[in-house]
Parts: sequence; structure tokens; C-alpha cells
Amino acid sequence: MLKKSIHGDVISFKVSRTIFGYPLYFTHFFYIDGLLIDTGPYHNAAEIKAALEKLPINKVVITHQHEDHTGNINYFRQELKVPVYAHLKTIKMIRKPPPIQLYRHLIWGAQPPADALPLEEKIVTANFCLKVIHTPGHSPDHTSYFEPLKGLLFCGDLFLGENLTGFMVGENIAEHFISLKKVIALNPSYLFCGLKGRLDNATNRLIKKYKQWWSIGTQVKTLYKQGASRLKIIREVFGGEIYFYYFSQSNWGRRYMIDSIIDNLEIFNSDQKNPYNPQEFLLIRDRAN
Repeated sequence: MLKKSIHGDVISFKVSRTIFGYPLYFTHFFYIDGLLIDTGPYHNAAEIKAALEKLPINKVVITHQHEDHTGNINYFRQELKVPVYAHLKTIKMIRKPPPIQLYRHLIWGAQPPADALPLEEKIVTANFCLKVIHTPGHSPDHTSYFEPLKGLLFCGDLFLGENLTGFMVGENIAEHFISLKKVIALNPSYLFCGLKGRLDNATNRLIKKYKQWWSIGTQVKTLYKQGASRLKIIREVFGGEIYFYYFSQSNWGRRYMIDSIIDNLEIFNSDQKNPYNPQEFLLIRDRAN
């Protein structure tokens, strides 16, 4: 399944593998002014090739190494001879992709070994200049792209939703907070999210996510300091583990968010009622400029 939608200068592609006509999980990738941002999953290769056949693609950039974003790199590099750019950590991972769980094979398909060129500080197209922003947390290599004139933030899997309450194995909440501060400071108008597609009111959504996770972190810290076990904390804070934890073969769950918070307790100050400090974020923005 592939759906195409146009939002001003941006074309959004929404893809999913289907079973008996039902989509399993939607992934988005985007096109702007000859630039493709991510390549979609390997299972949707035929649909993706057909959808992009008449679009002039001059270069491709990757947000991070997960297979739903990198599955068709070889098509663009080897068949279309289009340059593909990625963070150095992404390049290392896609050259020798790590093993993935069965559910990931089922939903997206494994990413074939591939290669890319190192990113520079900016991505220039005929009409736009996008800033390259390293935004780890979801993965160490995660990278976002920001178009400042219209406030467009292509954020891969940095956002995923204001009320997300689970992590993949290896996610780092401290890095998430640093990355969220970086992009909030840019004051974006629109998010182009790998899961949810185009979203308006971008800065407020990012702030809401930041505050929500901060609230979760302070709750976890209080319970942990009282001697509560991780399982009790999951029950107290979330009402229990999410069912997807079992479907994902223990690859994604609320317990990994709890683990990351406990590993980074020093960043949470339960007396700090408003962790969003506009002046601090403005300083970050000024330094970035």
C-alpha cells in the first residue's frame, strides 16, 4: 500500500505492507525540490519505484539506519545513479546491517547491505538549503533536516507522537532531551515525521513531548528512590507493559524507557516544575546560527 499527498513544496509518501488488505505499520518518506528524504522499506520497493518514476531525484538523504528508512538505498545508488548521503554512523551500520527480529522482517523487510556518502553541514537544492542536525536518542546516528524559510523539520523518528510511552532496545532518553532542545530552538512550523507524516503546530508538539517525558521521568525517579522494582514502576506509571513488547520479541517496550530513565536519573529534578526554559532554547538557537 502506498499513498501520496502534497503539502505545498513537499510530497509525502505513506507506505505499509498489507496482510489480507490490512496495513501492518505505516512509514513515511518525503520529497522536496529534487531531494528524497529516506527511501522507505524494502517490502514496498515495487510501489516506491513506480510512485517515484516521474519525479526528478537529484540526491537522497537518510535520517537513520533502521530498515524502514533505508530499505531501498541500492535502487537509488546503483540503478538510478543518484548520490545518497548519511551520517557517518549510519554509513557504518548500513554497510553491515545488524540482525533484526522476526517482526521487523515481516513488517519492513531486512535492509540489504548498502553504502552512502558522508553528510555535510547543509543540503542544497535548487530552491532550498536544509540544515543537517544530529538528533540522537532514537538511534545514535539519527539525523534531522530543517528548512528555515518555511519552518519545515524532517525529523525521521525523533518525534513519533507527544504521548509515546515506549522505547526500542538501546534508546537513550538523555540524548532524546538534548535533541528535542535542538529542534525546539529552531521554532519549526511543520513536522514531517516518519510515523505520522506532516503535522502542523510543530514547536508546541515538540514542547508537549518534552514535558510529557519529563513528567514520566520525575515519576520514575520518585518511585525508584522509594525502592520500587522496575515492574512495579511500569504498573504505577503506565498501568503495565504494552502488548507490542511481546509481539516485538522483547525489542520494544515501556521497560526500556524505564531502564533509560533509571540510567540517567541525574538529569531529572523533581522540584523543577517547568523543564522547558524558553531562554535556554533561544540560546541554543543563537549558537546554532
